[in-house]
Amino acid sequence: MDQHSVNKTLIRDFYRRALGQGDIDFAREIVADGYIQHSAMGKPGKAGLIESLESFGKMPKPVSTSKPFMRLLAEGDFVVTNMSFGWGGSQKVVVDLFRFENGQVIEHWDAVQDQPESTRNGNAMLDGAVEADPTEPTETNKAVVADYYQRVLIQRQSDRLTDFVVVDLIQHNPEIANGATGLQAYFSGESSKFSVKKVHRIIGEGNFVVVQAEGQLAGKPTVFYDIFRLTGGKIVEQWSVSQTIPASMPHENGML
Repeated sequence: MDQHSVNKTLIRDFYRRALGQGDIDFAREIVADGYIQHSAMGKPGKAGLIESLESFGKMPKPVSTSKPFMRLLAEGDFVVTNMSFGWGGSQKVVVDLFRFENGQVIEHWDAVQDQPESTRNGNAMLDGAVEADPTEPTETNKAVVADYYQRVLIQRQSDRLTDFVVVDLIQHNPEIANGATGLQAYFSGESSKFSVKKVHRIIGEGNFVVVQAEGQLAGKPTVFYDIFRLTGGKIVEQWSVSQTIPASMPHENGML
């Protein structure tokens, strides 16, 4: 089994065993002693994570690992998950980003957003394609998405949008309508509320590409995670999770 598959299996089992079944010994085994936490709600270090896991009882409990129960992608030392769970009477959608070092989880980032009852596109935030196609050109697709972010989202070259996005784009961002026209309307109508300042990481697996970025939404500093599915060198489907960066957190590592 290649290292990407090993890392994905470890993360899948982390959700199933540590979160779902309360197997704290497994968590201690796969989390490095120098673990770095970036979650806005997470306590610092391995000890903080173990403490949270010990009192955690409301995460989803998948029954097996025979098939993905979430969007699960890997490249290099990184594994990305995109899943939902019930919490406090509402459905949450989350992106988790894990970094591995020497076979253990050494660093973690995330963003959590409420799934609204209705969306502008009629699609739930997590629905759609799940498994990556490994025969698709990862590096080419990453380059397309990087160029899209730079030209369209950062430099605001909205006339270049259809160079990167198909006309009938399937949209899962609850604030954006389907299609390239939905993106155009969002960018023009919400331009004073939405901006991307910097791309931090781009991670790809086959036809899927994940972007971790920061910017502003409604005047507040925000972390953005976008997941794109590409076909023929263009974006055909998009998922998004964003979270406001709080002024203070339980640690000093920042969300990015």
